[in-house]
Amino acid sequence: MNQVMGSNDRVETAEAMEVATGLLMRARARFEALEEPDEAMAGSMLVAENAATAFDPVGYQMARHRARAVDALEMLMDSMHDPASGRLEARPMAMYALVRMSIEASAMALWTIQSSKKHDRIYRSLQVAYAHLIEYADFASVVANADQAAPYVAFRDEKTERLIELKGAVRILGQRELTKPPKLWRILQAVSPTVPPGQPHRVDSPYVVWKMTSAFLHGSDHLTRDLGDFEQVTESDGVGATFVVKPSWSLLCSCVAACVMEVEKLDARVRYLATTAYGERSLLPVS
Repeated sequence: MNQVMGSNDRVETAEAMEVATGLLMRARARFEALEEPDEAMAGSMLVAENAATAFDPVGYQMARHRARAVDALEMLMDSMHDPASGRLEARPMAMYALVRMSIEASAMALWTIQSSKKHDRIYRSLQVAYAHLIEYADFASVVANADQAAPYVAFRDEKTERLIELKGAVRILGQRELTKPPKLWRILQAVSPTVPPGQPHRVDSPYVVWKMTSAFLHGSDHLTRDLGDFEQVTESDGVGATFVVKPSWSLLCSCVAACVMEVEKLDARVRYLATTAYGERSLLPVS
């Protein structure tokens, strides 16, 4: 925790900001070098599991999650760099919303396909599709009356039956109830294993990045004071004191780097499933 949290009255040193800027520039170079995974090869695990999740194929889900993760990172990095002046800049609060969007998208994708078991990957993909159907009908029920929302509710029910059919086609999943995915914090924990298990999470783990960014989005006073650069400018009058809020350049740069690494992990996992058959047999040509 001491690596992340500090006193309530501090500013970053020039040396720390220089190190953070170097980290950001390396992360940016790696981000710009990313290439979207190619189409899955015939006979691969991903092709087979796209068919098993045919209502909303798992490969399509991965592409959408990746698009959200990358879009948030592109906007974040663009907003941190002023091309006219060449200056690197940051805001103390708003940028963490983009960090959280990116880390959540990558985490959801990795959670869906991280298991070594085929039936786990299929079931999790069906869970994600089911959650989207529920959200679709729920939104209609919020913005429309019951009669107007009825077609959307009917669509949800009809397509849920299709998901249940797909689940039933996988023998081991036949008796398993179709549910929504776990809570987000559980998903973030699942993609942030500790070594050995039970140890505190690393400060650059997706779960910690998500917790930190959530604190800024929620306006969690004590956490944002320790995680940000808050400089006290007036003495307490017995009720409160005035603070100047400045962005923590080191924290923001480390979060960006963590997001880039998660997209890299996602791409690597998708490429593996897209170029490997069951039984761990590679479909790539032998060089």
